[in-house]
Amino acid sequence: MIVTFVSQCEKKSLKRTRRILDAFANRIGNNVWQTAITEDGLKTVKQLLRKSATKSTAVSCHRNKTRQLTELVWIVGNKRRFNEVGVVPVNWTNNEVFMDLPITTADILANTNEQPLSQHLFAVGYLGYKIIEKMQISNPKLAQAALIAGILHDIGKLDPQFQGWLKTKIGKEPLDTSDEMLPDLPDDGVHIDNSIRGHTKFTFEKHPRHHEISWLLAQAILPTDALNTNQRDQVFHGIYWHHTRPYRKDDKFFMQAKGIHKLFVKSLKSQSINKIMDELSAILNDVAQISTNYTDVNFDNLIPKWNKNFELTQEDLPSYKIYDELAEDIDEFTIDIKPNALNNLIRTAVISADRIVSAMLAEDLADYIKEGSLEQAIDNILIEDSDLCRKVNACLAGFDSRHPNSDRNLAQTQAASQLAKLKEIAEFDEADNIGVLQGPAGCGKTKIALEWASRTNANKIIWVCPRVQVCLGLLTDLTQAEYLPNSRIEIFTGEYKKILTNGMSMNDTPDTSESDYFSGDIVLTTIDQVINNIISHHKVTTQMTDFMQAHLIFDEFHELIPMPAFNLLFAELIEAKKCCGANANTLLVSATPHDYFVNEVLNIDNAYVVRVDSFNESDYKLDFVSYDETEHPNPLVNDAIEVDKTTFIITNTAQDAQLGFLLHQNNENNILLHSKYTRTDKVHWFNQVFDSFKEKGSQKYKVLRSGPIVQASLNITCQQMYTDMTSPENWLQRLGRLDRFGENNELNIYTTVIPESAKKGKQSSRQAKFLASLCVWNSSVAWLNYLQDYLDDSNLDTVTLNELYQVYQKFYTDEDCRDKVTEDMQKTLKQSVSLINAKVIDPISVPPKSKRSKDGAAKISKSSLRGNNRFVQMAVCNVDDELNPTFTNEYAYDEHTDHSTVTIGLTESVDRVRGYGDSAKDLVGFMQAKHHNIKEDASKAYKDFMLLAEARSPDHPLYLSYTPEDLEPIGGERERHQYAMYYVITAKQPVGTVPINKLTNPTSVDD
Repeated sequence: MIVTFVSQCEKKSLKRTRRILDAFANRIGNNVWQTAITEDGLKTVKQLLRKSATKSTAVSCHRNKTRQLTELVWIVGNKRRFNEVGVVPVNWTNNEVFMDLPITTADILANTNEQPLSQHLFAVGYLGYKIIEKMQISNPKLAQAALIAGILHDIGKLDPQFQGWLKTKIGKEPLDTSDEMLPDLPDDGVHIDNSIRGHTKFTFEKHPRHHEISWLLAQAILPTDALNTNQRDQVFHGIYWHHTRPYRKDDKFFMQAKGIHKLFVKSLKSQSINKIMDELSAILNDVAQISTNYTDVNFDNLIPKWNKNFELTQEDLPSYKIYDELAEDIDEFTIDIKPNALNNLIRTAVISADRIVSAMLAEDLADYIKEGSLEQAIDNILIEDSDLCRKVNACLAGFDSRHPNSDRNLAQTQAASQLAKLKEIAEFDEADNIGVLQGPAGCGKTKIALEWASRTNANKIIWVCPRVQVCLGLLTDLTQAEYLPNSRIEIFTGEYKKILTNGMSMNDTPDTSESDYFSGDIVLTTIDQVINNIISHHKVTTQMTDFMQAHLIFDEFHELIPMPAFNLLFAELIEAKKCCGANANTLLVSATPHDYFVNEVLNIDNAYVVRVDSFNESDYKLDFVSYDETEHPNPLVNDAIEVDKTTFIITNTAQDAQLGFLLHQNNENNILLHSKYTRTDKVHWFNQVFDSFKEKGSQKYKVLRSGPIVQASLNITCQQMYTDMTSPENWLQRLGRLDRFGENNELNIYTTVIPESAKKGKQSSRQAKFLASLCVWNSSVAWLNYLQDYLDDSNLDTVTLNELYQVYQKFYTDEDCRDKVTEDMQKTLKQSVSLINAKVIDPISVPPKSKRSKDGAAKISKSSLRGNNRFVQMAVCNVDDELNPTFTNEYAYDEHTDHSTVTIGLTESVDRVRGYGDSAKDLVGFMQAKHHNIKEDASKAYKDFMLLAEARSPDHPLYLSYTPEDLEPIGGERERHQYAMYYVITAKQPVGTVPINKLTNPTSVDD
């Protein structure tokens, strides 16, 4: 065919388009080209022009229809340079003329890409509907809610202030940007800002954002009888929360519907809200007209007949999370899990669709709509077929060849087969394919999980862990030669973002670029990342949609159960995956799965729990030692290990482990591991522990003194073990490190130390109070009593691991024990509701400040669920064999560290540094009073909260102690705070953060 190209480009776009058109056609005028060309060739020209298009680009293409007539084929770039048939206008009029859209809506735009609002709304609604389908969610009601939420999500952009700002911004030509490509989409969408002339005094302190206005208009036009109550709530939630709520100093008007209504009506001035409703009616008519081009969705039955008049029908704004503060019984907590999970999915669908559509050029969106090919736009968020199963099968074949017909391999394959068959059972029962694997220590849970994924045709695995340390352990396993060294194994945590493949080490692997996040065949991440990315606006687009499509493994999930907020948010994630039915492809993995939580909170039937026997047939002797905590210190701190056996002493707190190490550093060949180190020290000493106590390890050390950090997902072993009393799950997890590989020729002795008051059920001891603070006190006491009764009734001197796991399973069926577990569960769920309802996880955006930390320095989020922690700095204190301190003129890390390139990771809880309410121990108050006198470049903080706010950044840490030199300006070392915390170092190794008073009296029985 013969085609003619006409260019109306300006500036640098003129040269660029000329180069492209000169390569394909003959120039027959300054701005006109003509040639004979094939359909494929014309398609190539259009693609090249689109790829280089800017705001200054405008090219029309016409084909010769007959000898006398031409026909417009397409326009790339600014359509306003041509009329409706692609001809260059030579006369102009100020009167409105018919173009592509009805007169009343043609100039109502959605964004700076100049997308007509009606096209934008239809596209987001349609793609939101399709995203629900693509996530394999068979729920027509939910898909309808996504469709309507998408159609209504941006109707608030009818706001005259927004339209005026947008058109001014579009009309303004920035300096030296005429040749720039389409700009990156803002993380939180397009909102009015005060950088545009005429809007310099604008502030969201006095005006609603467009998504708040969208909700206001939506609640008026959505008929009360069009949807059920749940759908209406989902629609309103998706509209209101598809952007973050801006932080406002005074938000009294923005926390209630009538306040937003009042401010919006006030902003209209002389204009009536009825005019807004007329424009909205016209926009929605356009949406209905566009929908006639799409027959794959029955829009007539899905879209209601809108109300025409404005009326304030809702009193309350949609809450981000809805949990009942008055809930007491377990079912009163769990009833709210599903509605919140469905809200997550609606929000995901709307935000994902919105970002995909908003990133398009206006002409691309018009072409998609005209061609009826809009669904293709979501192809890039779908998980593609991969060769992961082939690589997993090769890995499994390697195990079989190295250990042919071994009982271990056969048992692991049987477990994987049972888990895979759950999918068939779920399909038959029309149930949810959420499986649980109870795998005792050393049974090969990782291998079983991989085989399950292969048998269920996984293209991608997202492996969610409770802690970074668990991720690192899995990364080490999966990248070994016998596993998947050539697959793309991605670690995605706050500290580490790398994709390892082809045998590369962590140190040799560069950090992952943001565009490649979550692109690995297997993604190892933490529950924090999953939750934070659902809360965020821009990351939810890829990571939540991946989460719903991929095979999902929650490893060591029992650790999430006593954690306030995490337990309910974890349950929401499981509920969301349940929406996929038999395609949920989700596996919960733990040696201690907490049957009560699995049954009562997650509502997973025991038929979906696969239990694997331990391969370790060793015998264990269980000893229980009590002590009077009012008279004597904890034996785990006070007593030395005298026998020549590798011994683990696992205490409930890092401080007890530190004190035990310090007291016995002379008479034990010991090593210390906990979480209160700098990152560098933590990595080094973790490796030392692993190398010494792993299978066939160096045995360089005989005694490991540790906090809870070693109790799960660490492949190390010992010959005897001591532990504080703790929850059933922690107790068994710790036991899993005792003769882990079944190689000990002597009897394995596991000793539990219990305060005498705790044996009587009293909550007076420090240990009891600590367990109560973790919401596991009642279940800890019940477990130890149940276990001792079992041993007495059975007249057993020793037990095997398999016997103990059977006792653990029966524990959760005993009515008396269940009552105690229920008490703890109610307590932790109440704390969860209080934390969530305090809005600590609500998506709220804070305006950028002029003064910032160094670029890239990771800060502690105000919405952190891990506890109220701050970055800290402290002086170094060397301690000798007699615990005599020597205060050096060094700090734990260089005060001038560039935290954008180096992660120190030294933090402490606010409660601890403030002395748990004891003003005499308040180190923040001391810093507030003295720091500006100690550090010349420091300004005075007039309130403690100013220091706490700044300490969310590692550039402004809380000082928990000072060097002797720094103390000189305030009177020298005699002014040292008596409870100051130092980074203690011995000749053997660093000890970490220790209060100075504990060095002088390490065995004190005071709290």
